[in-house]
Amino acid sequence: MPFRLLCSLPFVLALALTVASCGYIPRQVAGLPAGTPWDALPLRKWLAEDRAEPVALAFCVPPECSPGLTVGVIRLTGKDADITDALLKDPERLARALRSPVGRQKPVRTRITVERLKDAPYPGFTIDLAPADGSKRPAYGAAMGKREGEALSVVLVIGEVQDVVRETLREVAARELGS
Repeated sequence: MPFRLLCSLPFVLALALTVASCGYIPRQVAGLPAGTPWDALPLRKWLAEDRAEPVALAFCVPPECSPGLTVGVIRLTGKDADITDALLKDPERLARALRSPVGRQKPVRTRITVERLKDAPYPGFTIDLAPADGSKRPAYGAAMGKREGEALSVVLVIGEVQDVVRETLREVAARELGS
């Protein structure tokens, strides 16, 4: 009887769908609350163009979550890891590149402020971006990365409130990168 159950078409289809759908189950970002109001995205089936491997991505949007936040964890290797590691250690390079984008006839006038993280276990920085004319509120970001041989794991946080972005980065990096 058990053998007949295993050979039934509905059972085989259900088993195949369950196994195939495992790649669509999102991984929660460590250090963030599981479930509402945070949503995780199923990254295993996304393409990363051989530049970075997305590990986890979660977001929380108002009104359920205030302020809104997006938190991601990526893993880089090779040249991309080297470039990103250099930016984590010297974020002013990123600010200069954003102020003078290559190939733009008329750059967007943006106020950009970067600051290296102090007293952090790994290299990282915070960044504030806002229109130079003050027409919109600034966006805040923070990044921290840990080098492990050829690989670089990076935690990125983007949000609407500077202190919340910084604190979320520290909490998530402690869980995702170790401290």
